[in-house]
Amino acid sequence: MKKIKKLPLLLSCLFLLTTLSSCNTEEIGDRIETTVNDMLPNLYITLVQLALFIIMVVVFVLVAYKPIKKKLKQRQDYIEKNIKDSEKEKAEASKLLNNAKQTVFDSEQKAIEIVKNAQVTAENKINDVQKELEIKIENQKIQAHKDIEAEREKMLKEAKSEIVDAAISTSKEILGREVKVSDNDKFVDDFINEIEKK
Repeated sequence: MKKIKKLPLLLSCLFLLTTLSSCNTEEIGDRIETTVNDMLPNLYITLVQLALFIIMVVVFVLVAYKPIKKKLKQRQDYIEKNIKDSEKEKAEASKLLNNAKQTVFDSEQKAIEIVKNAQVTAENKINDVQKELEIKIENQKIQAHKDIEAEREKMLKEAKSEIVDAAISTSKEILGREVKVSDNDKFVDDFINEIEKK
């Protein structure tokens, strides 16, 4: 890159040297003076050009730069507002998401607690029903034993009554006299005791 920049400089120096070596000095002096005079413009033309340039700059600033700058500022403000709104909405969405997650977690915990309570209640009811059933069964057993015992007593009384009647009628026939109730009860009790022993 540097070699390319140096090449035109080198060529122009070479051209200048060849020009200087081939010409006489007076001619060279005149040429340099005309070249310098040609290079420097007229002062009035320069001032007019400078004034036109300043006017163009002012017109450019007023017509193009300020409106463009204003539009760019509006666009920048709009973008910044959108960014702020987006960040605000993102924060709100994040907050709502966290609230929703917390609500779901709380609901799951409540559901677990309800299920546990339902299980405990069901187990308690099952235990209560089992206890009631056991009590009913026990009461029915006791009642059955009482009923059996009452039936047994009833049957024994009926048997005793029949035996007494049979014994009285047999005793009357055997003894030929009337047997007292106390004698009859004694015979029946002895007979029943002998049956129970067997």
